Amino acid sequence: MVAAVLMCGTISLNAQPAYTDIGFNDIADVFAEVKPSETVVFLLRHGERGRDYSKAGLLTENGKAQARMVGEKFKNGEQAFYAHSDYDRTKQTCENIAIGRGDEFIHEEWGILNGDWYRRDIPAIRRNGWDNWESLSQWAYEGGHEEGFYDLEYRSKEWLDSLRSYLPKMKRINVLISHDYMVTPMAVYASEKQLDLHYWVNRKWINYLAGIAIIIDRKGNMRFKTVRGLDSGILAR
Repeated sequence: MVAAVLMCGTISLNAQPAYTDIGFNDIADVFAEVKPSETVVFLLRHGERGRDYSKAGLLTENGKAQARMVGEKFKNGEQAFYAHSDYDRTKQTCENIAIGRGDEFIHEEWGILNGDWYRRDIPAIRRNGWDNWESLSQWAYEGGHEEGFYDLEYRSKEWLDSLRSYLPKMKRINVLISHDYMVTPMAVYASEKQLDLHYWVNRKWINYLAGIAIIIDRKGNMRFKTVRGLDSGILAR
């Protein structure tokens, strides 16, 4: 099994993380399980967006309300740290979660939260017609598509390891907001492919404000919980 060892505020991944469940858990329930001595990092998809898919695309009013409601679910009077991609809707999601928690909006923009983390060659993905939910979900579960995508396990561990340089600026409670193309593969990896996000088979995709919780104990041991902020972690189409 992978152990993650925390040394001088950084994670060193030496083996496979300890997996704990295969379904989506309500974020409030997961937060309640986090010990005062542990650090929690919530990696979530942004809230409901409008029809503008560009970087300037914004949340709907419902998406803002969703994020505030999720923030209220793990409000405890302790300041959290927020990070997001360079898309306006991920920043808006962080900001509204902070409002729901009653936090000061302490945040940064991180490149590792952009949606292209698992894409090896974007032109190849587009050339092969793989720039869609069907191809991404099939690759996450079955592999293949090597010309366009990285290996799921390797790239996921690389992302987890990349958190090392960010830990010193983070707090005990952390909210990272990214995109479905980032959060879906990470959730598939963290659940050992037990989550039902087989979009190419049954049209099930990750819902808004769903993702994973990364919980780190004092010794740096890491465990995962898949989480949902809304009533379901699945967005069925």
